Amino acid sequence: MNKRINTVTGIIILILVISGCALIPSVSAEAERISAKQLQGMIGSSDVIVVDVRAKSDLNKSESKITGAVWEDLSAISGWMDKYPRDKTIVFYCA
Repeated sequence: MNKRINTVTGIIILILVISGCALIPSVSAEAERISAKQLQGMIGSSDVIVVDVRAKSDLNKSESKITGAVWEDLSAISGWMDKYPRDKTIVFYCA
């Protein structure tokens, strides 16, 4: 399992919009961080999957959502991480 997570994190780009995001402890040091501006240039590419990992309650309260992003429950990562193609860039965000 740990080997699989390390493999996945090799293709993941992590964006942290707000410091102190709950995702920090769950991500390998290998994950690259990008800015919101960098992500803006990537949105719409068929090679990029944007995954919103905010708490469901935060997601429901928010008026700001990235168009085309999918929501996943971070606490259940082992149940959904295999559904995303390994040849895509996966951007996780929480805000």
